[in-house]
Amino acid sequence: MKRILGILLLCSYLGLAAAETALPFGAARLENGDISFAGMVVRTTAGELAVPCRFVLTEGALEVIVCRPDGRMHETLLCSEVRAVHVQALLYLLGANNGSRLPGEGIRQGDLCDLWLEWQDAQGKQLREPVEEWIIDTRTGQNLRPAGWVFVGSTVKDGVFTADAEGNIVINYSVGATVLDSPDPGSVDDTIHIVDAEKSRPPEGAAVTLVIKPRKNNPAGAATPSPGNGRANPDKERGTP
Repeated sequence: MKRILGILLLCSYLGLAAAETALPFGAARLENGDISFAGMVVRTTAGELAVPCRFVLTEGALEVIVCRPDGRMHETLLCSEVRAVHVQALLYLLGANNGSRLPGEGIRQGDLCDLWLEWQDAQGKQLREPVEEWIIDTRTGQNLRPAGWVFVGSTVKDGVFTADAEGNIVINYSVGATVLDSPDPGSVDDTIHIVDAEKSRPPEGAAVTLVIKPRKNNPAGAATPSPGNGRANPDKERGTP
């Protein structure tokens, strides 16, 4: 029921036309069946969302994985121009359900999503690697284990989508409103993640795409192998900056 109410609220917020209940207003269905909307593409067959982005930090502490240009640019790995409310609406379209960051008695955790980065190398070869390849867990000294990212979802308050107001799309330091958050109970500590400064990056000027794939769209509900190394108001659950 909460998911249905959330969809209806977002549809109203986005101006969803009554005669176009299957797609957000302004969306287009491509020839291959994919859906293009607000600069993103829903890959319907693969069950994933493609979001344009760019790298920001090359070293240092991380509190945000993906922010908007008006977000915490001084502590984010990636930046995207898309709006958080649109990301959330398209995750609903993919069948994902939002919920609590952490599971608990009588509390449903939001669906886990895997995050990938795609780009072409200098030879034109298409590459795809998990975002965790660029994140070091300071507790182990190793790359962050791909445990997925929780679809917590954000809310509309006083006519403003809270995650957009704070400039967050994906966070790893679990303070603030966002669409996706860390499932790690220790992520209330802002010192546990840093950029992997030794990890190579896409060539300068290469188009980079963040791929968000809800795990429920994988046959076994597990993460895709790497080619390389329900609360009413989820915003309150994580606190405020």
